[in-house]
Amino acid sequence: GPRIALRFFGGFGLSTDLCSDSDMIAQAYKEGVPMGSDLNPPGLFSSQPTFFVQALQDPGSADEPGAPLARIQIIKGWVNEQGEAQRAVHTLARGDGNFETNPATCASSGSGSSSLCATWTDESFNASDHAFYYARVLAEPTCRWNAYLCGQLSGEARPSVCDQADIPKVIRERAWSSPIWFTP
Repeated sequence: GPRIALRFFGGFGLSTDLCSDSDMIAQAYKEGVPMGSDLNPPGLFSSQPTFFVQALQDPGSADEPGAPLARIQIIKGWVNEQGEAQRAVHTLARGDGNFETNPATCASSGSGSSSLCATWTDESFNASDHAFYYARVLAEPTCRWNAYLCGQLSGEARPSVCDQADIPKVIRERAWSSPIWFTP
């Protein structure tokens, strides 16, 4: 699978300027909690949690470079006061969108984002709801393994399944973090 590097932090009072801070990771550890942790209760200066996400594309290899990043999302899940499970997806950052893969030839063109960074504050946070947050990073679409294999075969060596329209030829690799939890 892909080797997308992902960092995810949350906290009450976490700086919204972390992406421009040269010491962003140290600051995130100082001001918040990393993925897999529980959020501390709201503080005196902030009643809404802020989240910080940083992602780097899979470096790949000389033969198979990693795909550029397309977007960062935070998925929030919570149980409201009526006991109903809820979910919301928030897109925080997008790549430059200039990368394309031709599914017929598996040739890629254009450039893309090798890194993305974003902060997000949950404006709809309710301190009486149980909640969790996790980050998801999506890469630009690339050819699936079957498209690469079919592209290497021709004539009678190429099976008919290579030309079936219902067989997916591209895939969008992704990475996701461990959640950050909030318990009232």
